[in-house]
Amino acid sequence: MAGLRQFAANTGQTMRDAALEQAALACQDAATFTPPMPKGGGRGLSKAAQTAGDNAVAGDIKKLYVAANDRNSNSAAALLGNQLAYATKANDIGLFNKIIGKGTLQALKGLPPIMRKIANDQDYTRAFAKAKNYFNTTNPVQTEYGQGYMTDLRPPHNRIKAKFGGRIGKGTRPVTIKMLVETKSELTQYIKDRQQMVGMIKSGWASALRSLPKPIINGIPKDFGVDLLKVAWINRHTQVRGSNSLIANEKVVELSVTNSQGNVNNIGVDASVLPLVYANRIKQMKARFEKHMNSTIQRANRR
Repeated sequence: MAGLRQFAANTGQTMRDAALEQAALACQDAATFTPPMPKGGGRGLSKAAQTAGDNAVAGDIKKLYVAANDRNSNSAAALLGNQLAYATKANDIGLFNKIIGKGTLQALKGLPPIMRKIANDQDYTRAFAKAKNYFNTTNPVQTEYGQGYMTDLRPPHNRIKAKFGGRIGKGTRPVTIKMLVETKSELTQYIKDRQQMVGMIKSGWASALRSLPKPIINGIPKDFGVDLLKVAWINRHTQVRGSNSLIANEKVVELSVTNSQGNVNNIGVDASVLPLVYANRIKQMKARFEKHMNSTIQRANRR
């Protein structure tokens, strides 16, 4: 408040307008310092930040799911083998036939030769008998969320995220064994759908910014924080609400801005958003005051 009071006096603004200016810029700062951010931190409004968020979403999902027909996956064959072993142990020929997938398994790398023969056998009853013999001594691991191909990926994903506070940390193994999705295209589409959520938490700060009255400087309403309002991948979200509370009279100005989801799953606290915002506002107020003073001095010298 002392810094704001000095800033207002030295720039010729009322305390109300100075506070509104800084609140708008604080909203922009808060979005900047809220994850996702690119490596090195900051630049939270950049395309690189969106890419970092997209990559984090894809990485989390790939810790949970593997596409059965992903030829580049080192684990698809092992997971399919585990599922086939479970089907034979449970004497579930329906699950077995579904996993076999009409011989498409044979294209996977890392598939043992005997498994290729079983997968390519069009006589499913005979293939099932072969598999029962092959898997006779194995102990398949069951997934925590059902056997066979997962068709509804969202509920398990949400439950697992909730177990880890909404975010699966680096190096975390969230499930005992990954779950199978039948096709790579299905998994890719799910990842794209979830990536549409990137920027949602930041959007609450854009909403708070839009809720603020515009500060008036030299009789003209001014826009601050416009860099935040230009970012399409943040402002595509409208469901997270932001707000402000303003009391201003001749003696006191009290102004707060709120993002209703700004600290969901402790994201704001973990990223030290508020300390970074406060520190940056003090720094930038000083820089703007010095710029204002320098331009005033220059105009005076020209007279």
